[in-house]
Amino acid sequence: MRKLTTLASSTIVLLTSAGPAFAQNVEGFDESQIPFTNMGKLMSNALALLFFFAGLLTFFFIVVGGIQWITAGGDAKAAQSARDRITAAVVGLIVVVAAYAITLILGQVFGINLFEFQFPGTDKTAGG
Repeated sequence: MRKLTTLASSTIVLLTSAGPAFAQNVEGFDESQIPFTNMGKLMSNALALLFFFAGLLTFFFIVVGGIQWITAGGDAKAAQSARDRITAAVVGLIVVVAAYAITLILGQVFGINLFEFQFPGTDKTAGG
């Protein structure tokens, strides 16, 4: 109980003692050094990259499972392990494709395209 009281009081002190931070224009700030200026484009690219790596990992696991199956040499346990690896890779690919389809369907329903995301109040799309 003492630890909980100490944690609660410490949290309250930290949250109430924070001072305000005022944004201001900084003279001589070079905006060309910022790696990205459009958060929507960053999110779109990250989502596409995640789908790409998921597909790449699926391919890798199918190849590894195939090699494992070929080199099983009649060992039933090794062959079953290879089949399980390939099955898991295919199920993972189905999950990734389903997630992609769900994002497209929800995008159509709500009118949001996550692959060309545009924040409200801006006139540019993320992909353009």
